[in-house]
Amino acid sequence: MERDVDKAAHYNSQYEKENYFGYKEWMYDRYIASLIQTAGLKEGSTVLDVGCGQGFFSNLFRRHGMNVHGIDISEVGIRKASKAYGQLGVNFSVADFETMNSSQQFDCVFVRSCSLYNRSDFSINNDMTLKLLSHVRSLGVLIFVYNSNFSSKRSDSWRFHSWDDLVSHFHGCPNAKFFFSTKIDACLLGKYAVTSFVTKVNIMLSKMLGVGGDLICILQR
Repeated sequence: MERDVDKAAHYNSQYEKENYFGYKEWMYDRYIASLIQTAGLKEGSTVLDVGCGQGFFSNLFRRHGMNVHGIDISEVGIRKASKAYGQLGVNFSVADFETMNSSQQFDCVFVRSCSLYNRSDFSINNDMTLKLLSHVRSLGVLIFVYNSNFSSKRSDSWRFHSWDDLVSHFHGCPNAKFFFSTKIDACLLGKYAVTSFVTKVNIMLSKMLGVGGDLICILQR
């Protein structure tokens, strides 16, 4: 319980700042559209955004026709999200996904760079992912996204998981599809950005130039 309180306090402090992560809609709007296209989501699909923070990605899914519910452990984050996007039709609630017992299922569960995956045993520990999948309807989809980098660059606070880590984490999931996106690719290529060929190019650029991007797994249940 003390750990959860400390974690919530940490994010409450961060989310007092408007647009804490500095997200740009022009960069991420087409990126989210490409994920929706690749995942095969239809207009009106229900989406659970886990660790939604201030609601930025929840709103982008909403703009592309999804019915979205965002959850986060931070009361401040949820308050900011509700103020910014609640009147537009996005639902938000304070919840710790690790302990929530809701049996509700969704057409899609979306999770991006959740701190619960910032751990050294990511490649062999998929407990969190199995819990996420329990909230995905049959034939629904999990969209897992994690910010990483394939160069020798390192971070003191964030673990840059490798491609092999990603594949190992989802070992035993035959429907898993893996990609790596720099987001700029979506701006240039639109719905054709999240592909195996573009992934290979992005990994090469990341290794050579230190370009960061998102590891992606799209997994149909």
